[in-house]
Amino acid sequence: MIEIKPKLQHRSHCPYSGKILKPVKVLWQGARVCAVSESPAGGEIIDELRIGHAAKTAYSINLARGETFSDDNYAEEFLAKPLLQSLQNPQTEQLEICQEIFKSYQRVIVLNCVDYLYGHSLLKLLNAQRHLESHPDFGLIVIVQKFMRWMVPEGVAEVWTVPLSLKNAQHYYPNFSEFVSKQLERFEEVYVSEAYSHPSKFDITKFTGVPKHDFDKKEYKITFVWREDRLWCNNLLFKVCRKLKLLQIPLTIQNWNVRRLFAKMRKLLPLAQFAVAGLGKSTSFPEWVEDLRVDKFDEKIEKQMCQVYSDSRLVIGIHGSNMLLPSGHAGMTIDLIEERWGNFAQDILYQESDPRLSSFRYRYLPLATSLSNLAHIASEMILKRSDFYFHMMGDSLGDSFASRL
Repeated sequence: MIEIKPKLQHRSHCPYSGKILKPVKVLWQGARVCAVSESPAGGEIIDELRIGHAAKTAYSINLARGETFSDDNYAEEFLAKPLLQSLQNPQTEQLEICQEIFKSYQRVIVLNCVDYLYGHSLLKLLNAQRHLESHPDFGLIVIVQKFMRWMVPEGVAEVWTVPLSLKNAQHYYPNFSEFVSKQLERFEEVYVSEAYSHPSKFDITKFTGVPKHDFDKKEYKITFVWREDRLWCNNLLFKVCRKLKLLQIPLTIQNWNVRRLFAKMRKLLPLAQFAVAGLGKSTSFPEWVEDLRVDKFDEKIEKQMCQVYSDSRLVIGIHGSNMLLPSGHAGMTIDLIEERWGNFAQDILYQESDPRLSSFRYRYLPLATSLSNLAHIASEMILKRSDFYFHMMGDSLGDSFASRL
């Protein structure tokens, strides 16, 4: 946690002189929580607190001069410059922020989940469980956008819901910063959560209210997670077709790939039901494939989709945030990746602590994997799971049996 009241726990150096800066206040940009410091050279230097994706790399901006400072190209391009641009163009819209107070505390932790990417927002929210379990003497205040409100877990002290779309979450709304600063005057001690970008200690059922997959059920689904902005086809072809506004071509290829994969698996898994779920309803499927796709998500639909994933022994999809909730509820996952290997595992909510079992349950395969190999791997995951678990867990099963004697 980072203390911001009564002391502002932030240390940085002037990008001009190298001297230590004196932080004077916190600026709530929206997705970013920043420390504003007085510069010995005059003016103010703004740093993002070490939160989320800014936890590893420091950067600063001088708003008055329109300058950014960082030793890291990623931080410069994707953090510093967007922050500077947002602060240079404040939005005058008055956001109607909904405040819910469940229990009063004088010492609080603020978990800011506002973000312009859905996956980032969800992953930040998963930090809530760690604070609720590790810091019971503190009240947890969660700041979320409307689309994430339904997943805030029970036990938080307050929820502040902000009417910001993902598209607008990069912008700076002064009245949001004023609202947060004003509300924090109520407390004696205030800390900001580090909002780790990929937390490991959470139970997704505490957030969605939907149970995880039950491997003891005889009936099960195999579900492909559909999306229409990143497709199961050659990436170059997709980019060309998108530029020429001929997306129906790659969408048809994706549909054909799903059909052929399911047809091959159907022969090997006669008890399986097959489904397609996700965002976008382009193209159609045969009657034996349950089509659960939607044009848009809301709280009710998202919860229904989580139940579909929970009913799925295996989910298959293209790498991205669309795989977070499916992997968190389904029995097993296949993640298809083409060029995003640098983001390996960032879209998977692991339900397994044993690395051997995790390696079985969560597979990462090249997008170019042949349909025959993919069908074989996917089917073997289902057919051989019980044998694999028996051999990998033999010692623990034996210990458990012995303890009952």
